[in-house]
Amino acid sequence: MTSSARAGSRADPLDTSLLFEVFALNQAVGRFLAEAMRDGPLTPAEYAVSSAIFELEAATPTALAARLGMRLTTFMDQLRAMERRGHASRLPNPADRRSRRVVLTADGLAAHRAANRQFEAAHAAYVAALGSGEAHSRQVLRAMREAADRTGADRTGAPAGATSRSRSSAAVG
Repeated sequence: MTSSARAGSRADPLDTSLLFEVFALNQAVGRFLAEAMRDGPLTPAEYAVSSAIFELEAATPTALAARLGMRLTTFMDQLRAMERRGHASRLPNPADRRSRRVVLTADGLAAHRAANRQFEAAHAAYVAALGSGEAHSRQVLRAMREAADRTGADRTGAPAGATSRSRSSAAVG
């Protein structure tokens, strides 16, 4: 039962679940960013991956996948595409010889910088449309991501961000 139904008012037939709303938000933001960045050098997904590499400078694929909230296998697919385009490379990890660190190449940095101009314009428009600013929204979204990570880890018994066949793509709806 939704909170509006409990309050005695007529229930909104589209008021389904919090997870459905998160799914629909993801779709709407994806469309918005795809349109805002359509003439740029990177798609929104490519920009997100490039941004995580840029932010963390030289991080392992596992750390980058966790930062992005992606399965490691999904991140590795994205990384291979970036490597083919000459936007990223893997270097030996001095802390662990079995591991690699991912970095942006000069071409990757240039593409990220160009895409960043479009992303920042879209971000400013989105924050302005929020009206209340982004601090509260960030806090709520972080809490929601933490809840998803905790419940995902609880269901599989694996730490958040770990890969497992039992963690097939979660359809929401």
